[in-house]
Amino acid sequence: WLRRSNDSIVLALLGKLLPQTLIFVTTGLLYLSILYGYLHFPLNSGFFPMFLAMLLLVLAAQGFAIFVTGIARRNRIALSFCGLWGVLSFSVSGFTFPVPAMPQLMQLMSDLFPMRHYYLLYVDQALNGYPIACAWPSVVALLLFIMLPLAVNGRYRAAFLKYHYKP
Repeated sequence: WLRRSNDSIVLALLGKLLPQTLIFVTTGLLYLSILYGYLHFPLNSGFFPMFLAMLLLVLAAQGFAIFVTGIARRNRIALSFCGLWGVLSFSVSGFTFPVPAMPQLMQLMSDLFPMRHYYLLYVDQALNGYPIACAWPSVVALLLFIMLPLAVNGRYRAAFLKYHYKP
């Protein structure tokens, strides 16, 4: 796998994740179309800002998963952790309970979930119609999640060179 990508970890991961990204973005477009087109949910900012927020969420979730997989020694542990993190994200991000009403520690922890920043973009863009400049902290946070794999690039290289997987 690494040889086929000219010894580039970034290219190898991009090749592996591009089909998933396309599937997730297509599914997200379907959901956005249903929410704002068919069900007529409030959309004060236009379709493109919400598409951009959804795209950032997909890429941030993948970046977070690559990061966790890079630090975990076993894939099963990484998979279990990411599954738990995803389930908790709905509760801790503000969808089911308001973050300002949570204990202080949980309020601080909510920023560690990409879904929290997507939720803030949803509220600011779709419901309130604020310009994207007002929501820059959430955009920056999602971009940081997207760049998390760069922190474990060396660990991936070492794992790919040490372990030989049979196709």
